[in-house]
Amino acid sequence: MDNTLQDLLTLVEKGSVEQRCAALLVLGALKISNAATAKRVGTLLDSANPVLKDYALRYFEEVQPKNNPAQLLKMLDDGDKEMQERAVRSLTGVGQAAVTLLIQGSQDATRVWQMNAARVLAAVRGKAALKGLLQMLSGGTDETNKVICDLLTPALREMEGKELDAFYDEVERFAAKLDVKQQRPAAVSTMRLLGQLGRPQARRWLFKYIGADQHPAVRAHALVALLRCLREQELRKDEYAKLLPILEESEYSEVTRLVIDLLDTHDLPEDSRALLAKLMQSPHSDLQKFALRKMGDVATPASIRTLVEELGDPDYRKRDVAASSLRKIPEARNVLLKELAACEDPSKAWSIAELLPSFDGKWRQDTLDGLWKRLQQAIAAEERIQTAFIHVLKSADLEFVYDRLADQGAKLVKGKKYKESVGFLAPLRDFGEFKPEHRYSLALAHLKLHAHTLATNRQHPAIELLAGLYRSSAYPVFETLRKEKNLAPEELFALGFSLVERTGPERGLGIDLLEHVAAKFPRNKIGKNAKNKLKLIGS
Repeated sequence: MDNTLQDLLTLVEKGSVEQRCAALLVLGALKISNAATAKRVGTLLDSANPVLKDYALRYFEEVQPKNNPAQLLKMLDDGDKEMQERAVRSLTGVGQAAVTLLIQGSQDATRVWQMNAARVLAAVRGKAALKGLLQMLSGGTDETNKVICDLLTPALREMEGKELDAFYDEVERFAAKLDVKQQRPAAVSTMRLLGQLGRPQARRWLFKYIGADQHPAVRAHALVALLRCLREQELRKDEYAKLLPILEESEYSEVTRLVIDLLDTHDLPEDSRALLAKLMQSPHSDLQKFALRKMGDVATPASIRTLVEELGDPDYRKRDVAASSLRKIPEARNVLLKELAACEDPSKAWSIAELLPSFDGKWRQDTLDGLWKRLQQAIAAEERIQTAFIHVLKSADLEFVYDRLADQGAKLVKGKKYKESVGFLAPLRDFGEFKPEHRYSLALAHLKLHAHTLATNRQHPAIELLAGLYRSSAYPVFETLRKEKNLAPEELFALGFSLVERTGPERGLGIDLLEHVAAKFPRNKIGKNAKNKLKLIGS
């Protein structure tokens, strides 16, 4: 075997191209992996002949000689990208034996070599490999360090337990040695890693670098890391002292936005009221909305009034934020009720109407009476704001507002004020139970208002209401219409005529009405018309 091996190595060194390639294939097939063989084959990796280089690399892929991975290192920045990829795979297969050589070689290597070495180290992992990646970060650029951090991301996801603890300790020690102003790319990368690790204990180091004296990129990455590290953690007094002044900086920046995101998940201290009042005057809407959100944390009579005023803001986003803060303040209920009673703005009234059901508390009778009075005024004036008052009263006392609307509507129908009655009776359609007698009253009001359009309007509101009432209840529709003193014969005829043109059960109601008109007014023109219509339909 020794003689055969020697012959093969001689061919590798001195044979023709074809002989060398054949010898390399045999060495790979025999899994010859001693140092002398690896060294001899390794010299071909520098060959100008791409075929020899290919077969030499194929040998290493077959054998993966762990005792001499140095031969593969030179391929990490080969001009052929495919060669680079194959070298990366082979070195990854070598494993820990390649780590020290990769770390040592990265110091003066090309960027391509470093990036491929980082790929191997991230795949191999282990304490030495991960420490080596941190060393590469210390002197790297923004671009190279971003690549290294991206390579570490999947590795971190796969770590658990002691391995993760050990890596955090390494990152923490690495961070402590950094000169952040001189090694900004390394500092930013360290912050990215600490954020991915999400350990609360990283807060002490990260909070050092959020101040205005730091580079904007450093501040932003420190805050992003803090957002991840402080999930479900309480902020400390000294930490608030570092965060809150950032909101008052003259320029609204990414740093400001990140501070808002961080503080949004924490209750503010009591002494931040003055700051919130100041932020409400900020020209930047995000700071105004933040102040509105946090006023619920430090509620005062003044802040409640401010929030209630914002419910009328033209910007729906500010209205929503103010409403969300008010929900946290039980004391806001009485302020909202007083504001609603005096409100003239439909949009603001609706914001209040949607808010009030979220508060606990009994409804006083004088409050209900006051809102009912305001609703009457709104209906009489045909104001859009009426729907907000109905919404509030329905959530407060459904029976109260139903009875009041029904009674007032019936009273107006009786007084022949049909137009006014519709304003009170029509909202009853949106209640869970629309009682038959009130449905009839609304139909009568529509009939009196629009009798002249019965013949031309197939969807006439009076016809739809009466047809639905006739089909779905035991209410004596015909008897009530027959006895209705406020309906003229012409109106009864027009109603009956329209109903017999339909195909549902209500057609029978139309026939009954026409028969009634024909029988009661046999000599009048309207009676004769009714009789003729009955003949035409074969009744």
